[in-house]
Amino acid sequence: MNLILFEDDELGKNLPFDDPRSIHIRQILKLDVGDEFKAGVIGGEIGIARLEDQSKTAWIWSFVPTCEPEPLHPLTLVLGCPRPPVAHRLLKDMSSIGIKELRCCTTDLNEKSYLTSKLWREGLWRQAVIDGGVQAGSTLLPEVRTSSSLDLSLDDFPAGSTRIALDNAPDAGPFGHQIIAGGQAVLAVGPERGWSDRERVVLDAHGFVRLHLGTRILRTETACSLGTGLMLSRMGIL
Repeated sequence: MNLILFEDDELGKNLPFDDPRSIHIRQILKLDVGDEFKAGVIGGEIGIARLEDQSKTAWIWSFVPTCEPEPLHPLTLVLGCPRPPVAHRLLKDMSSIGIKELRCCTTDLNEKSYLTSKLWREGLWRQAVIDGGVQAGSTLLPEVRTSSSLDLSLDDFPAGSTRIALDNAPDAGPFGHQIIAGGQAVLAVGPERGWSDRERVVLDAHGFVRLHLGTRILRTETACSLGTGLMLSRMGIL
């Protein structure tokens, strides 16, 4: 854990010894009463936490904020919902990279049950996003939305935002020639089966430029990481 994160309503409360963060503090960081560690409040400030004392079952701790987190990158990822284990890894990775929003949607060619899996149904996706913030050392987490179709996930992007959809269709151009003039941007990545012809019409109607990442067939995770990296680089962020 590069930054131990707490919800705002956890401040001032004891941290139970069986909490995963307590286990990390004791077993990995090997801290004890009087020691300090880097911590943050989700959506808030980064600071220093101190182990003030301990009861029979929990740490008694304090938190002093020291700085504001760096803002998230102005990039939204629209993702054709992959299998739950893949979605879990992508939520963590995209949170770690620092995109501002992830919109996960059912598409014409992917399995409709993916968005009703335990990951989404029981809210387990949030812990994946938190884990990404912990990895990155940031308290700011991307907004996560789900929708039942691609059409519904493209409804309210800022005017003037650059919009790119990764596509392996013959009429898609090479990403390497694309210029992105900063500001807000959106990257759409389809499921492993790709976009349907109907969805390509929808993307075109919403101002997306469809581009490919070469002739090799990439896994969803690889396409998201490579595409996101290229987008942030062309935006002058990396």
